[in-house]
Amino acid sequence: MRENPKLGMAIWSTYRISGTLDVDLLVDCIKTLVVTHDALRIRIVEGPDGLLHQQVRDVPERESLLAVEKVLSRSEKQFERYVRHVTASEQVRDWKPEEFPFRFRLLEYGPTVHALLAGFSHIAIDGIGSDILMRDLKRLYATSAARGTSAGKPRLSFVKSAARQAAARARRSRGTAAVPALPAVPPLTQFNLQTPPPQGDGARSRQSIFSLSGDELGTLRRLVRLHGCTEFQWILAAFASTVFRFTWQDRLKVSVPVNLRTAADRDVAGMYVLSIPVLIDRPGSRDGFPVFPKAVGAALLRTIATYQKANPERIEAEMATAGERWGARFLEDLSVNYTRSSFSRRSSAQLGWSEYTPQVDYAIRGVGLRVFSFPDALDFHAVLDSAIFSHDSVGDLVGCLRKTLTSATDGWGTASAHLTSGDVTPLRDATGAVVVSANLPEIKKALLRHPLVTAAAVERRMADDGGTYLRAEVEVHDEMTEESVRDYLMTVGSGASRTLAPRVIRVVHGALRGPAIMHPDCGKEELA
Repeated sequence: MRENPKLGMAIWSTYRISGTLDVDLLVDCIKTLVVTHDALRIRIVEGPDGLLHQQVRDVPERESLLAVEKVLSRSEKQFERYVRHVTASEQVRDWKPEEFPFRFRLLEYGPTVHALLAGFSHIAIDGIGSDILMRDLKRLYATSAARGTSAGKPRLSFVKSAARQAAARARRSRGTAAVPALPAVPPLTQFNLQTPPPQGDGARSRQSIFSLSGDELGTLRRLVRLHGCTEFQWILAAFASTVFRFTWQDRLKVSVPVNLRTAADRDVAGMYVLSIPVLIDRPGSRDGFPVFPKAVGAALLRTIATYQKANPERIEAEMATAGERWGARFLEDLSVNYTRSSFSRRSSAQLGWSEYTPQVDYAIRGVGLRVFSFPDALDFHAVLDSAIFSHDSVGDLVGCLRKTLTSATDGWGTASAHLTSGDVTPLRDATGAVVVSANLPEIKKALLRHPLVTAAAVERRMADDGGTYLRAEVEVHDEMTEESVRDYLMTVGSGASRTLAPRVIRVVHGALRGPAIMHPDCGKEELA
């Protein structure tokens, strides 16, 4: 179902198992799990057409199902630190396409204390699928220990489910092969913040964790009911409204994982979650009453419907082309992941297996928000790019988000009063929305940093439809081509949140007064 997986992404869980553990029986149960869930036998292969496909293999050898390690520790607290370290290390390891999409590791502290690490690659398994697999493994071990043998029930086939969904999508898209027109989309979010100094420990992310409970949670859920939206829509709207306070942009692209399971697939372990980009415009209000949450909900539903009707790969290709017109490759730099549980936060949702929580330093661009919704609490885990956000700006953003979540009017304003314009040039689409902004002097400096560029000029131009774009002219040495200048600029644009790379319109070998060299794909109609 996923032809272009992110091989490094996976979901990991680590459980403390107390009491006597029959390791051989656990291996038998893992083998039964792999036999009964065909998604655990998937690998990615490249077909003759050059596209990536999923292939189901036979069950692997028994000795490769579980890696067992005895850990010598002076105390269980020291053992717990080692378990968290191992889990964090596993989470940043790449997942090779030829590997099976699961890893089980058992760490033994003593006869009655073990830690089980379970990892499932996003090649084939999503978060819901991981919960299904671990639920089945726990139940399988419990019933097998009582009977003395392991025997799992046949499960619904992920492969058959994927084929059924593909056929249904083909029927829906029949006669509507064209990808719907998308409004101008920013390739990356440009935060207007002071560049933070590098962290001495080399950390890649800054993290902030907070919870809403009691009166704060009650206020939020009353507001959700008052405005006729879902809790997730309210959180997504509050997140977007907060980000708008730190950028000049009038449109954001927030990646939201969406579960595309049907009723028939709700108990199937597999990869059904698709990360879709929800396009959100800067909020407005009517008579002081925020209409933003409903507008965000409508945008979310429109995006889901678009992906259900059309080929997701074609939509992604169209968006990538649109991103290059703005001078940067698309990044998933804003994301919100929402998980709802029917358990109380204070109850044991692990069916007797307590869970270790490792400290992971995430590699992230922009801001990622993970939300866990319980009947008695909302837990928020914000992860922010340390190259963009200082310690203080993390506090500003998270504090603003927390206030907005429980505010009816105060937190939903449209202004970004704390931002100063400086040398920022707004770039607008045909509707007049500021899609991205650019610092022309900084772009010129970036061009001049290249050793083969001797002179550069960057300017703003208007297209026939009223859209704005950047135009660059550069004087270079003979060994540098227009294509190499464009590649360099794309690298600059993709790697910086405050510097947008212009399109290369003219490359001159010698002096800027020379004849223009036009790229066939750089017509004005593409630059709006």
